[in-house]
Amino acid sequence: MIKLKFLVYLLIVCLASCSTGALKYTTSIQLNPSTINPLAAIIKLEADQECSVSYKVLGQQEIEQSFEVRSKIIDIPIVGLYPNRVNKVALKLTHNNAETRDTISITTQPLPPGFPDIEVIQLKRAKMTEGLHAVDFHFAQGGKYHSCPMIFDDQGQVRWFLDLSFNGRMAGPFQQLPNGRIMMAGRHVIYEFDMLGRIMEKIEVPNNYGIHHDIAVMPSGDYLLAVGKRDSRMVVGGETMKSDNDWIALWNKKENKITKEWDLAKHLDVNRHALNLSRKVDWLHMNGLFFNEKDSTIIISNKNQGLCEITWNDKLNWILSPKKNWGKAGRASEGPDTNPYLLTAIDNNKVPYSDEVQQGTKSAPDFDFAWGNHAPALMPNGNLIVFDNGTYRNFIETPSYSRAVEYKINKTNMTVQQIWQYGKEKKLDFFSSIISDVDYIEATGNMLITSGFIDPTKIRHGKIVEVDRNSGEELFEAKITYKDLKGSTSPGWGQRDIAYRSERMLLKY
Repeated sequence: MIKLKFLVYLLIVCLASCSTGALKYTTSIQLNPSTINPLAAIIKLEADQECSVSYKVLGQQEIEQSFEVRSKIIDIPIVGLYPNRVNKVALKLTHNNAETRDTISITTQPLPPGFPDIEVIQLKRAKMTEGLHAVDFHFAQGGKYHSCPMIFDDQGQVRWFLDLSFNGRMAGPFQQLPNGRIMMAGRHVIYEFDMLGRIMEKIEVPNNYGIHHDIAVMPSGDYLLAVGKRDSRMVVGGETMKSDNDWIALWNKKENKITKEWDLAKHLDVNRHALNLSRKVDWLHMNGLFFNEKDSTIIISNKNQGLCEITWNDKLNWILSPKKNWGKAGRASEGPDTNPYLLTAIDNNKVPYSDEVQQGTKSAPDFDFAWGNHAPALMPNGNLIVFDNGTYRNFIETPSYSRAVEYKINKTNMTVQQIWQYGKEKKLDFFSSIISDVDYIEATGNMLITSGFIDPTKIRHGKIVEVDRNSGEELFEAKITYKDLKGSTSPGWGQRDIAYRSERMLLKY
């Protein structure tokens, strides 16, 4: 019996000494595991004990992340590497109440030619929203675009990007889903990537539908698509012709198909061309969607016709646009008069502005409509924000100014009041005739504003600004100067680099 107890004691001591001994492990590195994200890697860890892992990419702005999973074999996803550097990645392995630390070297290549120059001009980090600076970027490519969403740090260093040249044309806009995936869409395809760049889901949309500029993610996970339909027709000036970018389609993810549609021509005037100076078929040019889950309404940004709101049951609530030249709705002008749906602009005393302001031929000092607008959204207080590009402001071709603007809409009284704006005072230094973005950041109450194509200065660039909405203080400003190496010297879409939208985003897997 004594001998048996002694053997059991030796066994316990042996097990204890093994479990508290030094961790033995090996690591190997797979750089760019997706082939489209050169600043990401997987460190493959094999250990003799179960452990959990955290890492830190060392540098002026460190990127770190912890993983709670415990295993002997772990694939550690690394994001946030610096380009053109021997990166030092500090690992911490936690095992049986002990820690083992190591530093791994990962060598990256330079950024590809043509990447923009990024200069951080203003940085007040203590007042800013947490996270780095994500940009929905697109390289001009001789009439097409090579999309390349990227994230840069507070020093203007690119720390993450996806090379989407395999798609063959523009994909966007770039947005992060609630599950952490990155969603990008081409004309007939929707991609969901993980942060390493691996395709986690690919949705192919029927060729009869062409996605244009925006997708709204619904609480259910379904997608509202801004689309054109190949078989869509309208009558303009007595002539039957195709129409483009004037439908909304619901992509049902469970059923993997389109299950609902909204025809914007049913509600608006296809013969109103006061701001459509390019192609008659593109009478609307829908470029932004926002789904309001409180009442299941959809707010739509239309570059050539202002903004409008429709219900889930396909009823028009209002139109926010200069009142000039509105007529009957319908693809053959067979619908109701649109004028009763136009919001009346009022001042802070709830007094309507002059007829010139209502018509849009003149702007008031404290009110203006949104012209060539993009990126609508609702704030928690119910107010509408949108990027007012200022294209053909007051029906005049001369560039004026772009701005972020906040409106309060009273659906009962059919009125609109301007509450806040930023950018008017900067004039041409912030003027973008196309694209661009504004986001209200609930965590801080700040506004994140992107003027994506500042051209009048002839040094083509974009700007991202974070502004304290209450004080107007500029907390962050970055200038992104384009190189246009793949485009041409001629003007036009697809010939000059653009930054469509930006987000404040945590860089982690």
